[in-house]
Amino acid sequence: MNTQTENTPRASVRRKKLGELLLKAQLIDQKILEKALEIQKSQKKRIGQVLMDMGVINDEMIAKGLASQLKIPFLRLGNIQIPKEVTDLVPQEMAENYMLLPVKVIKNQLVIAMTNPLEFYALDDLRFITKMDIFVTVATQSDIMFAIREFYPRQNLGMTLRADVGFGENIEIVGQVKEKEDNVQDLLNLTELPPVVRLTNTVLVEAIKMKASDVHIEPQKDNVVIRYRIDGIMREIMQLDKQIHLPLVSRIKIISNMDISIRRKPQDGRAQVKVGDSRYDLRISSIPASYGEKVTIRILNPNAGGVGITELGFSEKDLRHFMETIVRPQGIILVTGPTGSGKSSTLYTVLKQLNSPKVNIVTVEDPVEFDIAGINQVQINPKAGVTFADGLRSILRQDPDIVMVGEIRDGETAKIAFQAAQTGHLVLSTLHTNDAPSAVTRLLDMGVDSFVIADSLLAVIGQRLVRGICEKCKIPDPLTPQIFDQLEFVINPDRTKKFWKGAGCEACQYSGYMGRLGIFELLMITPTIRAILSRNVAAITIRKAADKEGFSTLNMDGIAKALMGLTTIEEVFRVAPPEYDDAAQESLNNATTNRESASVSSQHESHKPEPPSSIGGIRPDKILIVDDNLVVLKVLKNILESQNFMIVSATNGIEALKIAVQEKPDLIITDYIMPEMDGMVLITKLKSQLTTRFIPVIMLTVKNEVDAEVEVINAGADDYLTKPVNPKRLIVRINRLLNRPSIEAE
Repeated sequence: MNTQTENTPRASVRRKKLGELLLKAQLIDQKILEKALEIQKSQKKRIGQVLMDMGVINDEMIAKGLASQLKIPFLRLGNIQIPKEVTDLVPQEMAENYMLLPVKVIKNQLVIAMTNPLEFYALDDLRFITKMDIFVTVATQSDIMFAIREFYPRQNLGMTLRADVGFGENIEIVGQVKEKEDNVQDLLNLTELPPVVRLTNTVLVEAIKMKASDVHIEPQKDNVVIRYRIDGIMREIMQLDKQIHLPLVSRIKIISNMDISIRRKPQDGRAQVKVGDSRYDLRISSIPASYGEKVTIRILNPNAGGVGITELGFSEKDLRHFMETIVRPQGIILVTGPTGSGKSSTLYTVLKQLNSPKVNIVTVEDPVEFDIAGINQVQINPKAGVTFADGLRSILRQDPDIVMVGEIRDGETAKIAFQAAQTGHLVLSTLHTNDAPSAVTRLLDMGVDSFVIADSLLAVIGQRLVRGICEKCKIPDPLTPQIFDQLEFVINPDRTKKFWKGAGCEACQYSGYMGRLGIFELLMITPTIRAILSRNVAAITIRKAADKEGFSTLNMDGIAKALMGLTTIEEVFRVAPPEYDDAAQESLNNATTNRESASVSSQHESHKPEPPSSIGGIRPDKILIVDDNLVVLKVLKNILESQNFMIVSATNGIEALKIAVQEKPDLIITDYIMPEMDGMVLITKLKSQLTTRFIPVIMLTVKNEVDAEVEVINAGADDYLTKPVNPKRLIVRINRLLNRPSIEAE
């Protein structure tokens, strides 16, 4: 290694490829090489990585085989120390792209370690950048990746979470951060880095902006997935490098006063953030998973609890009965439904309606979701021995008129709640059951006597939340005759009315839905129902008796709201499917499925991809081409499909934005000048939201102007090419963007 002459591979091997050298070294045979080359066409990976994925060879065998065949040294990087002035000679992006590492400088010669010395263009680039001669050694891929993580860690983190990650600046963390012990000081320092703070703020601000109820940070084997729950549906927002996981989770733990040194046990925390003039409460939960800690953040707006009681969404008849019930001086009212069905919001609305200086209202909750002035709200603390039952016993000694119990979870709490209802208190609570009639059988299972239920229970509300139709893209949507026929099993539908749906637009992220509304069923405990309650009857018996008195089910209320144009019939059937016999249910399912399939088919007719053949079911990279010139579209499609890319296309920016949000292509090639929405506006919109922000974008245009190129790059484009483009140049640029390695953290 002391020689001052270059040791780059001889001219006689310059035409050889890695596979041929491995074949010559007898590390693989011709059959394996052919199979690997076929797989490489669909995977777009280096041949060495494909062979390692197949399990026929490891990176050390590859490195030693190359060293032997090319007569260059094999270098171990395990305990090597590289001065910063040496790593500064080679940009990190080049080190990652070419899988190489500068090791030392001997006089005017740079010693490098690389996985594939046959990448002669990499050596040419190094000579050009460093203005030095290059001495090549071979190292294993794992050694080089580990060394890049060790010697470029801060730089890589800053590149991934650069300042232009944007729109996360206008947020303030409210509250003090706890002091931590010295043994986690390094991690604390990492969490205070501006890129980490910016990313955390961005994730929270974007979730609030999109009205998400929950944020999920989920570590996977190779990356970190961030998903939001919006309108009750999980939506993947972005994927990050695995190395970002630890600092991101640690930052969230710090702002929620959790212990960052504990990673193998579940933890809970809470925080408050201020976005603009609004404050939001965060409930944070962490749990150890297979590839690291999974974190879930529940976002609550303390000032948003409860709309007006007339705005809940009850039918006119049910609203009248409900209003009569909540003014009763004693008894118990239950709200039932699964988690996330809006039960707490309904109770808060009732409390706001009943709140006045003349009554004493006390609640016991876990957690206190919304603050209501004039009401005494108690947070349970199981660790301190304060459970729902204990809290309820205590507040009954506080002379309350109205008591709200967040949830009846066990028999002890149920019995105390019913005792309170029998002793002059109005009790409001929630119960986890599928429908209102099932609440009675659930209470019986908890050990509450049937006669106590009959004497104290006033009403049971069953509810669900359905997504509302986006008003900005709402269009008529007549049902198929099959579904109209099926509706006759539930109601007598008026076939002159229209059903509606959302066509999908930028405002609703092309889902057709925005916001949620409640569908309800109200079981009033009338004298007839009370008479049968005392006989330990089944829920179906209660249901039949209620039907005779005009009981309206969740499904019936949902269909009524669909006929009013508030939601879609598919959404109603998803949340509250009607109960049919098997034949009717199968017919309904088929009709709904056919209807949805037709809708999807019509939406994607213009850009339906035709995937090329692939090995082992591996999906090729998907590229979206955007150009209003159909000839250009066809030419680009032919070029890219010859390289086994999957192609989708759009003729303007509006259509392209929709495809990008829905299908999340791996790369986008867009023209500059297009009708309706040009390429600049498209790039700006793509980079303004996390969902599409990290999709690489190449601007391909006839505008061969420096100012235009600068403007496009500043807007967020990753590359700029002019027409007519050379196919080889285009393919190289595409592969460069698609194959940028993502450095994982241990």
